[in-house]
Amino acid sequence: MCGFIYQKKINKKFNVDKALFKKASKLIYHRGPDSKKYFFSEEVNIFHSRLEIIDLYKRSNQPMTRLGYTIVYNGEIYNFKKIKKELESEFNFQTNSDTEVLLFSFIKWKEKMFQKINGMFSFVIFNSSKNLFFFARDLFGQKPLYFSKDKNQIIFSSEIKPIIKLKRINKINYEDTEVLKYLNFNYYGDSNFTFFKDIFQIKPGTFGYLKKNKLMFKRIKYTNYEKKINTENVLNILQNEIKDHLVSDVETAILISEGVDSKSIVDITEKKFKKNLKLFNLEFEKFDNNEFRKKYSYSYKKNLYFTKFFRKEMFKFLDKTSAMCEAPPLSLFTLGMVKLFKKIKKKNIKVVLNGQGVDEIFGGYNLYYQKQNQSKTYHPDGTVFLNKKNIYKKRIKNNLKLNKNLKLQRQNMAFKSKIPKNLNQYDKISMNYSIECRSPYLTKKLASLIAGLKLSQLNFNGHKKYLFRKSLYNLTNDKFYFNEKRFKQAPQTEYMQDNQNFKLIKKIISKKNYCDKYFNKKVLKNYFNEFQNLKNNGFVIWQYISLNSFLNYFNKFNV
Repeated sequence: MCGFIYQKKINKKFNVDKALFKKASKLIYHRGPDSKKYFFSEEVNIFHSRLEIIDLYKRSNQPMTRLGYTIVYNGEIYNFKKIKKELESEFNFQTNSDTEVLLFSFIKWKEKMFQKINGMFSFVIFNSSKNLFFFARDLFGQKPLYFSKDKNQIIFSSEIKPIIKLKRINKINYEDTEVLKYLNFNYYGDSNFTFFKDIFQIKPGTFGYLKKNKLMFKRIKYTNYEKKINTENVLNILQNEIKDHLVSDVETAILISEGVDSKSIVDITEKKFKKNLKLFNLEFEKFDNNEFRKKYSYSYKKNLYFTKFFRKEMFKFLDKTSAMCEAPPLSLFTLGMVKLFKKIKKKNIKVVLNGQGVDEIFGGYNLYYQKQNQSKTYHPDGTVFLNKKNIYKKRIKNNLKLNKNLKLQRQNMAFKSKIPKNLNQYDKISMNYSIECRSPYLTKKLASLIAGLKLSQLNFNGHKKYLFRKSLYNLTNDKFYFNEKRFKQAPQTEYMQDNQNFKLIKKIISKKNYCDKYFNKKVLKNYFNEFQNLKNNGFVIWQYISLNSFLNYFNKFNV
């Protein structure tokens, strides 16, 4: 798990600036504190910062070159030991790292490598003598990969700030369509666009080549699950994914909440693999967490750690999170995760597992089972976030197809409207504290189930994600897996209604702000007055202060 920057000149008259490049590289030191390595030539500048997870020796540092091919890579290939056995007869391995396996996999199979590897990744591979340049990003986009190209250079980077620095952007322009998409429909990160004009991302599940200074893109394909979809096979998949995601040469922990998704990871690691991992839970001030504490505190008291997020900390963490995420913080929960990962770092943990993906794949959201209106923005629990779209200066059309097709809706959640934005912020926050955050339920194998799951396996007798619950119940015999799903959200509205926070919000809204470009201020103020009287939720108010925080930071970003 790492960070990298790759800068290549494409105009012979342009000089790549080594001193500037070193300044830009400092912006991602946090992604890999264990090793920092540069490569310089007349045409290329490369930087790699490494977080040592597998093969904790200098021999596995990057950039890594074998047989004329060089790789810079961020991620983990969980089945690398299995692939290595296939390659050992043909290649001379010098490390025990997944990096070397990934590089030899490309040399051997080229783009067919994606049929073999299971993991999260973003990487660049090049061979100057063969004029080859290859890049890729994993299926769900767990690992970021940004790029910018102009007449002089092309830059690939694990984060956006180094690109701003290298392009010497004094005045940042924003991609208005992406901002409006986020405001109108509460999602981003699914396309090539970022919030920054002329700075793009490789789309999740995409690979490609640079040929004659033009980028060529292709999609990584995954096949539908071919075996019978039943509790036995599903449990087997879940267990195998957890097993793969436990591969590490450093200590691993689990992010635990009140739900069955993260509990399943705890149960599988304990019952199947006899591992008692540390558990980390995020709490909110004056927000009931007693049921969770009662369930876990006795059994796991030596390995259970709580982090409490207080009302008075909201604005302190808002600006900090905007800088980390390079995007408007999604919610109060996002701010809480910053404090949680800070706590995890203090415990010297480098790897954590989380339960993202279960609701999207196995049908856990109320939203799937109700009729939706194209003009409204919904929370996954089925409630309407907003139906007053005139609060924004421009309405845009939702390109997601909202209908009764459960397969399509789950694909939209997994690959477009929910998971990409969540992963973007999970990666930036966790890596800010040099922690690798793994999602064992966001894999090719589990994605292959989406098409084949029947309605009765998704929602049976009122139990959503029924097949998942039944599979874990068969393992544990724990009735908790058939408790009713409760959408217990972070107390975002309550925190904004806090007297001190409310005064700050009122002060912000009363001023002229960068984000007024996107809002009808008169309508927003009316919405805020209703919010003041507790007649609506604070969704749009959060969007306003979150976007404002993000724009304030980057408009003052020091290039």
